[in-house]
Amino acid sequence: MPNLDARNMLGSIEMLPKQCQDAWQAMKKIKLPKTYKAINKVAVFGMGGSIIGMDVIKNLFSAEIKIPVILVNDYQIPARIDNNTLAILSSYSGSTEETVAAAKNILRKTKKVFVITSGGYLAKFAAQHNLPAYIINPRFNPCNQPRIALGYSVVSQIALLSKLNVLKVTEKDINNLARFLSAQQKKQKKQTLNLAKKIKNHILILAASEFLLGNAHVMANQINENGKNFAAYFPIPELNHHLMEGLSNPKSNKNNLFFIFLNSSLYHSRVKKRYAITQKVLEKNSIKYFEQTENAKNKLLQSFSILQWGAFLSFYLAIANKIDPSPIPWVNYFKDALKK
Repeated sequence: MPNLDARNMLGSIEMLPKQCQDAWQAMKKIKLPKTYKAINKVAVFGMGGSIIGMDVIKNLFSAEIKIPVILVNDYQIPARIDNNTLAILSSYSGSTEETVAAAKNILRKTKKVFVITSGGYLAKFAAQHNLPAYIINPRFNPCNQPRIALGYSVVSQIALLSKLNVLKVTEKDINNLARFLSAQQKKQKKQTLNLAKKIKNHILILAASEFLLGNAHVMANQINENGKNFAAYFPIPELNHHLMEGLSNPKSNKNNLFFIFLNSSLYHSRVKKRYAITQKVLEKNSIKYFEQTENAKNKLLQSFSILQWGAFLSFYLAIANKIDPSPIPWVNYFKDALKK
């Protein structure tokens, strides 16, 4: 598909296992000040593909992380950020204006700052203030798109929080994960290629629960940016308390909507039952859906399996829509207009 995938996004997706291992190895070499362990919350500053990694972590490890994790998609620093906060400045380019704005004021609030970037202003900021930083070497991301650099983003932050004893993941876990993802790729590519043909020309609604909620956020972002296709996500059980009543109108819903359920063998039994009933409601409203059920032995494997599966789906949806998945013309138009 060289005519549609000029920047080799498919290659980047296939390199997710290598991104994970590369990030872990890089983080092993980074030394953190002892004071960084004395924290009572984590705040991540970032936008788009640079912050969704922590949303995956926040949900994936919700039963283990005992301190609040705050995602800040803004120019301003929330009042609750103080010197007991670990502030993570995340921008793949290093020049995201909202994150740069936060960086310029963050040291007034907390000295415990960690930077994740591939260069730009943030790399210089970290060096100037002698801050620990993970400077991404994007050798396993040939398309150079932040939204496909999630192996770097997610695993570097997992490694960071593991160093701080906020959660516990080992190098063995990451190596097992990489092998598992590699083994899944052939099957996932075939399945998502076929699914993409069915869902094109539809408004996509993603439904997920519990530890996979961050994955639904990632998938929606990637489908929007890669597939150039509208997608939104909702949590179960929350959607069972309101969304179903909106299925009746407009009458075009039955032609336009397509639900994708991210189900898991590890969900609460009542949540599993809700999936089955929700699908019956869709059937009664003549609305199409697809269910992707993860059955791997633990949450880490299931979450990353969905991460990879969703990336493949977004890519093949772009191909089905006959468009190159890498360029983001409307985002670039907006950024240019904002500079004027």
